[in-house]
Formats: sequence, structure tokens, C-alpha cells
Amino acid sequence: MAKPRRRAILPARAARSREQDPEGGGLHNVDLKSLQLFATLLRECNVTRTARQLNMTQSAVSHTLNRLRDLFHDPLFVTAGRSIAPTPRALELAEPLQRALAAMGALIESDDAFDPAAFEGTFEVATTDYIGLLLLPVLMDRLSVAAPGIALNVKPLEPENDLAALREGTLDLVLWNEDAAPSNYYVRKLFTDRLKSIVRAGHPQIQGSLSVEQFRAGRHIRVSGHYGAVKEAVDAFYEHLGIRVSTAVTVPHFMLAHLLVSQSDMIGMIGELTARRIVGNLPIQVLEPPVQMAPFTVSAVWHARRHTSGAHRWLRGEIAAAAGQLTGQLAAAA
Repeated sequence: MAKPRRRAILPARAARSREQDPEGGGLHNVDLKSLQLFATLLRECNVTRTARQLNMTQSAVSHTLNRLRDLFHDPLFVTAGRSIAPTPRALELAEPLQRALAAMGALIESDDAFDPAAFEGTFEVATTDYIGLLLLPVLMDRLSVAAPGIALNVKPLEPENDLAALREGTLDLVLWNEDAAPSNYYVRKLFTDRLKSIVRAGHPQIQGSLSVEQFRAGRHIRVSGHYGAVKEAVDAFYEHLGIRVSTAVTVPHFMLAHLLVSQSDMIGMIGELTARRIVGNLPIQVLEPPVQMAPFTVSAVWHARRHTSGAHRWLRGEIAAAAGQLTGQLAAAA
């Protein structure tokens, strides 16, 4: 007796035979959102993460997957431990699915006409807390005036997934420190920044300057589980010094690190633009690091499928304008 097939992760409707449905299971009724869900399931192999990324409920994901199963006459995904695994049929569909998403995106978004005041919709953006702290206050102030119907859904940066999400259309923009990008991706430089060291005001050993010896001897606060310009610049800084500093605590976010530095005798690292923004709100000293490093760049990255979209192009321009406004404001304040 043949072994039973693995059961589907969500209850699958009985598939109609191809002979009964010569039009291929109603493929003419498939919509862009369903295909985007299919692509996200293929990437994530997890219903919960797929629902979260697409701002859907799990029941809505289940309903859409059942429609896709009817359309393609296949379970598409089956249980595999605590996750799900694509069937051979789903894997066969992966490449034509990407081509279809790219073609549909280009067709829908090719219109140059765009009225920001009348537009209503949400843009999906991935970035870091460092970049968000700098750009979002200025950007949202601009959007509230020019395009009050626009909403931003800002997600944590996940470089290992974000390029695929840009390609599939589930993400509109990534704001990070890429100076170059793979084929079919675009990069626009937003601003440059450089590292500073910070300690609390009234530090018992450090006042006004920071030597290599003080840096080596101090207890440091480090950031882990975080991607982006500041994280990579800080890691390069420690590597350049060739020292293993004493780490007192490791936290997941730079904003938390800055607060802890202001209330302890630890040493931290910060981007200069962030330092200018928070120095009036936290009792910290902003110091030159003991070794100077080259500045780093923060850029916007997007895929070719969004490049000609009037709405997307307008938003990219607003982000670039917000970056210019930000650096101008902080330079004047300094």
C-alpha cells in the first residue's frame, strides 16, 4: 500500500480535475495580492510571518491559500515540523510567479500621473532605529502637508530578506548603507555620517576628550542583532583598533544604548547626526573617538519594478528632500 502524502498545513479544498475545468481552475480570476501572498509563503515557509508581513490575519491567509489551491490543483504547501514546505508543483511555479509579479507591477505602476494630495495608500519601508530617528520626524512632517492620505509601514531592517521582498513587491523601499546594489536594483544616496564616542556628563575619568588608553580601559555598551550603517561602522571601528574591549552589556537597539550610557560610566558609539539630535535631551558628552574612521553613507534602495511608478518616484523624492532638510537643520544647529 502506498504511503499517504503529507497533509496540507491548512485544510485544502477538493481540487477539481483539469478535465472538468479546461480554463485551468479559473486562473483568469487570480489577483495581484494572492500572487504576492504565494511569493511570500514561498520565501518565508511560515503562515504567521506571511500574515504579519502582508498585514493580514491568519484566517485571511488560509482563505487565499485555499483559492490558490483550487486555481493550481495542488496543495502547494504541506506541514514540515513547525513550518511549511512547498510541494514540487509550488517550486515549479516559483520562477514564472516572479515574472508575473514583475510584469503586473510594471503594468499597474507605469502611469506617470500622480497627485500626492489625492493619493491614499500605504508604503512598506524597512530601516533601522538610527535612520528612523533621523529621517522620520522630518519626512512625516512633509507628508502630512503634501500627502495626508499616505501612510508608512516601517519595518525592522532584515538584509537577508529585504532584497527579495523588494523584488516581489511586498516591500517598497529599504533605507540602509548600500553604496551599490545588484542588477535590477537602484540606490540613491541620502546623507553621510561619521562615528562619535559618547559618555555621560560628569563621567569620573573622561572629561572633554577620549584617549586610546581610556577607550581600552573602559567598560563598553555594544549593540547586537542590528543591521545598518552605524552597526557596521562601529564593528569596523573596533576591528580597526584591533582590541577586545570589555563589554558591560549588549542591547538590541542603539536608542536604548544611548539612554544607558547617559545613566552609567559605560562608553558607547553613536552617529554624529544622531548625537546632534539627542545631545540636548540626554546628559551626555559627545567626543571624538580615539581613532578617526571614514564617513559612512545612508542610501535608499529599491527594485526596478517600482522605478517608474509615479507614486514611488514622488516618495523617493520626498525622502531625499527630507534627508537634505535634516542635514541642513543639524548643520545650522551645530
